[in-house]
Amino acid sequence: MSVDRRLLLAETIMTGAGAIARLAFDNAALEVISKGPGDVVSETDFAIERMAREAIGAEFPDDGFIGEELGGGLLTTGYTWLIDPVDGTVNFTRKLGYFCVALALLENGRPIAAWTLDPLLNELFHAGPDHIARLNGMPIRCASQSDFGEAVIGLGFSIRHDAALNGAIADGLIRSGAEYRRLGAGALCLAHVAAGRLDAYFEPHMNPWDAMGGLYLAACAGAVTADYIGAGGLEHGAVVYAAAPAISSQLLAAVPGLLSGTPLHRENDRRSAGNIASDRKPSPNVETKQ
Repeated sequence: MSVDRRLLLAETIMTGAGAIARLAFDNAALEVISKGPGDVVSETDFAIERMAREAIGAEFPDDGFIGEELGGGLLTTGYTWLIDPVDGTVNFTRKLGYFCVALALLENGRPIAAWTLDPLLNELFHAGPDHIARLNGMPIRCASQSDFGEAVIGLGFSIRHDAALNGAIADGLIRSGAEYRRLGAGALCLAHVAAGRLDAYFEPHMNPWDAMGGLYLAACAGAVTADYIGAGGLEHGAVVYAAAPAISSQLLAAVPGLLSGTPLHRENDRRSAGNIASDRKPSPNVETKQ
């Protein structure tokens, strides 16, 4: 089946991406470029995304492809791939070990599979069309902790929303007695929600290459998730929310209403690396589809 072939290809891509990331993590001379405040891109991001584009383009030339660094377009019918080649690039470039490679596969605009790889721990989180979340092949489920005072909540913030919201969210959690962590790689945090390591993850705005696969993983593991697609997330990003059912209502009561990016950021540049990516275009035989 065509889906099975794509699932096998994704495994190969993630194996290759992990090897590239591990080698680069040990490279003291890694090239790093700033994309703006708090946002950087490395040569590793481009290398992994280019490798994935070429592999998918060679086997499935009619598939759509959206990558964080080199852009692309969503197909409303057929298959579309989304990749963040290194989610947590700031951590990665500073030799902090919390980062991942995130890949998702959509069919007719809906997710059917996701892969999140922690290259350093060699942990591959995966959920396929069977809606079962797995870690290195073994089924996983979200946390069952119901005591909100014992919960650990992952948080993410960016310049794409009002900075005052950051403090309001943290204040709400502190007043409610929950612990929180800002770990710097939202896609990996969502995988850790799926595995029960975090009780929830909340971010006022995430781009689709970061969010789509992680949300699918968390949902397949039993988490409560916000309707990212319904909120227009595939077009311009949206709020990301994933929580274990046992603490979800308490979390929603503790934080401000679910808010997304400011109007200034609701039409994101599809090539988020902007001018930096202009001289690093994908191979001409690998086309992106609108």
